[in-house]
Amino acid sequence: MSKKLLATAATCAALLTGCLIPESFKAKVDFAANGDYTFSYDGTAVHAMAAAEEKKTGSLRAKDEEGLKAEATKMKNDPLVQSAEYLGHGRYQLKLLAKKKAGENLKMMDIFSVTHAKDGVITITSPKLAAKDVQELSKLGIKIDGTLEVILPKNATVISHNATSEPKFFGLFGTYSWKIGSLDQRPEMKIKLK
Repeated sequence: MSKKLLATAATCAALLTGCLIPESFKAKVDFAANGDYTFSYDGTAVHAMAAAEEKKTGSLRAKDEEGLKAEATKMKNDPLVQSAEYLGHGRYQLKLLAKKKAGENLKMMDIFSVTHAKDGVITITSPKLAAKDVQELSKLGIKIDGTLEVILPKNATVISHNATSEPKFFGLFGTYSWKIGSLDQRPEMKIKLK
């Protein structure tokens, strides 16, 4: 299994795959009036295959740990990665920053995405996990404790959202935030910029 884990680590540790699962984090999407936006992520993420191996055998082999550590070095070649440090036990400390132009889509770690529809609707969301996947990840001891903030300019119209808190002033523009405490919690927001 060790060689298989290393091979999986090499193919999965790219940040745009679903192998890294956010754990304790602060994420933010900040929109400018012209539609440009930045996405930032600061926190830990766990390699799902490494967590599964550790749960099964009780610990990761030194060779596996070295392979996962080497992936942190490779991650730094990604322009989105400001810093990546391997913490051990399949976990990474990450700082990510993406700057996007109006109309550009973003998919980050298969957990957060910003998509633009032809009708001008912008959707900020995370994919819905199947109940089976939530159950499997929970068995691995993966716990989510994070926040997502979406900062909107004055020219934004909010079509829908499921934020846990809204802006205090007029409830139209400003910061919407989600406290994410479980694997099946799914932030979602649809907006349009005038």
